[in-house]
Amino acid sequence: MTTSFTVDPAPIRATALLHQEGILAVVAAVGLFFRGQGPMTALLPRTSWIESLGAGVITGGAALVLMGILLLVPVVRDLERWQAGMVQNWTMLDAVAVAVFSGLAEEALIRALLQPWIGLVAAAVLFALLHIVPDRRLWAWPVIALVLGLMFGLIFERWGYPAAALAHIVVNMVSLLRLRRKVSVTSTAGSDSGSADG
Repeated sequence: MTTSFTVDPAPIRATALLHQEGILAVVAAVGLFFRGQGPMTALLPRTSWIESLGAGVITGGAALVLMGILLLVPVVRDLERWQAGMVQNWTMLDAVAVAVFSGLAEEALIRALLQPWIGLVAAAVLFALLHIVPDRRLWAWPVIALVLGLMFGLIFERWGYPAAALAHIVVNMVSLLRLRRKVSVTSTAGSDSGSADG
């Protein structure tokens, strides 16, 4: 049984999201500049680059395993179906670009700029609030974002910005490419059944 949503999963242009992420990146850069530390210093790893990037890949992989388990829950499957509708016209390049830019920009803003001021939990809550959709049946998205925000925040505190950004990129990249694949499989199945009926 498929759920009917109040807000239809209207396709979103990847360029619109890239512009949005660009604005977040500029806000983060300006904020880091005025904080006195400077953007480049705040974005450096807290350990070696290899440790930081390794932590990011491992955390991103762990988050993907968790999200895969959550797909056993019907409300999360419905959320995924809704999200697939948003990316239905995206190319692979669109998915990769949005994954990379959103990971870099959102982690610079939420983790590098804001988390040192407002703390881990408040930063994770803010990250979750950015994922609220005006349909109560999609409540799983901000809840998942809260858990991911806590994970990204914890690795930011230990390994720094590169770890958090790379974990975010890994999660977004695999998720967006999976959503694109889901759309193409659904479209193919729909056209196959359409040609069989016609």
